[in-house]
Amino acid sequence: MSRTSFLSGWLAIAMVSTSVAQDLEELVDESERQEAEIRRIPGTETPGLMPEGMDSRLRLPEGDDVQRLRIAQDRQIDPDAYIVGPGDVLQLYIWGEFDQDIPFEVNPEGQALVPTIGTFEIAGGNLTQAKQIIIDAAREKYPSVDISLTLQSMRFFTAYVTGAVLKGEGAHVISPVTRVSDIIDLAGGFLDDFQGTERDETGTGQQVTRLLALTKQPTARRSVRILHQDGSYDEVDLAMFRSTGDIEQNPYVRMGDVVHVGFRNDQIFAYGSVNEEGAQEYRPGDTVGDLLRLAQGVAGSAPLAHAEIWRFAAGSDSIVVIPLIQEEVDRLHTSDEIAHVPLIPKDMLFIRTRSDWQQTPTVHAHGEIRYVGRYRIVEGQTRILDFLEGAGGLTDRANLLEARVIRTKYRAIEDPELVRLQAVVQATGLADLSPEERAYLKTKEREEKGRLAVDFQRLLAGDPIQNILLEGGDVIHVPQRRSTVSMSGQFLKPGLLDFEEGRRAAYYLERAGGFAFDADKSGARLIRARTGQREAYHRNLVVERGDEIWAPEKEYRDWWGLVQGTMRTTAEALTLILLVRAI
Repeated sequence: MSRTSFLSGWLAIAMVSTSVAQDLEELVDESERQEAEIRRIPGTETPGLMPEGMDSRLRLPEGDDVQRLRIAQDRQIDPDAYIVGPGDVLQLYIWGEFDQDIPFEVNPEGQALVPTIGTFEIAGGNLTQAKQIIIDAAREKYPSVDISLTLQSMRFFTAYVTGAVLKGEGAHVISPVTRVSDIIDLAGGFLDDFQGTERDETGTGQQVTRLLALTKQPTARRSVRILHQDGSYDEVDLAMFRSTGDIEQNPYVRMGDVVHVGFRNDQIFAYGSVNEEGAQEYRPGDTVGDLLRLAQGVAGSAPLAHAEIWRFAAGSDSIVVIPLIQEEVDRLHTSDEIAHVPLIPKDMLFIRTRSDWQQTPTVHAHGEIRYVGRYRIVEGQTRILDFLEGAGGLTDRANLLEARVIRTKYRAIEDPELVRLQAVVQATGLADLSPEERAYLKTKEREEKGRLAVDFQRLLAGDPIQNILLEGGDVIHVPQRRSTVSMSGQFLKPGLLDFEEGRRAAYYLERAGGFAFDADKSGARLIRARTGQREAYHRNLVVERGDEIWAPEKEYRDWWGLVQGTMRTTAEALTLILLVRAI
């Protein structure tokens, strides 16, 4: 290459570089001038969208401490799906001999004015298209620099809600990441979700609170209609979104959209072994699988034993039963087998699962058992001795007299007669009870509910009758052996006495110093530790380990007051007799 050619080429490159540098200098100057003029871009006044009191106007970027309006997002923006519109703020970055960032806003006419580059119609297209248009134009202007374009801040715009919403029917200011469920929440939610209370005073002065529903007509959550500005519409299934999390059924709302919530027309029903029984809105094309998803699926993991659809025959009130699954001993059925079955309005699906599938019955042992805790059993097979063997047996301190088995599932069963008698006693006392009712009340209140009649002494001695079958939820309690006899009440030396095998009541009475002077000897009782039963005291009763001898105090009587009352009554009677005779 000749020297002349080399110099000519170098001069050409230098001239191009000088031209680019001059353009960049002009770009910087122009950008600074326009930024000073539009330092603050007017924002939309949106009270309530910024609860922290954030300024409703968005300022252009000014370094690291720029104030921007933050809009909560549930995911990153998809440039192919994000629709650019008036109010969006974008930022063009240029790196080269000069580094420059150019913020600009899409104006109300849908145009983006980018200083020194041009004006572009980008509203209505997606973000990817907007980037391509502006970056291509910028590269034509500045071919020797790196250029990128980003969405700096999202806009606010107006959309509408109509129909069966609680409040706020009309316009709402939202953002591009507002979904259908969000704008319905802004409008107060679905009309049939509202429940209020009303307080009323009855004739007795009691306050009664009644639950009120604003409407009993269910809303159409599976056919929420979104009308777009171009005249097209979409229908979304918010009930399916809430049941399955399918985000496609809860799309973003676009500028100018009208979200309409209607009332439900047709229904289908699911009952039995489903997590949420009841009616669901029907949509054309629904299947058993759709209904089960709306009902939150089949309850538990048990296989299906029975499934059928009850359906009205076409044009009549007669019922047709359509069997779907019949129980088979050698086969396990799942809901997938019937998920494809189509449904029509008013169909009722009944699902039954095996109640005995993979049961996990356990028994809890505590007290003087070698290894306390919860144990798995096989109902219909595991007996008490089997259980005790698996738990390591009893300790040397086990009190067989007071050991017991409690069937807890019976403790929750209420005795209606006992409840009635307790209510009567609470209201009027014992005076209104007959002797039989008093005896019944006393017996039931002393009774240990759910206790099984098992004698552990006879059980360990080999009595097969005591070796009963255990059930899930049973509790085996073996207390520590008590080596004492309790002397309670009106004794000269009340307290605990060492137990001696074979001793009678008189022996323990003597050790307690005998009855006190105010003891009611006729009311003394021997309370058995084994059963809790009371026996009238007799000196020859054999006392067992842990028993209690109780002597009540004599009832106080005012003898002098009784004599005075008797004399007064007698005198009044004699006076009356004399008056009668005198007449």
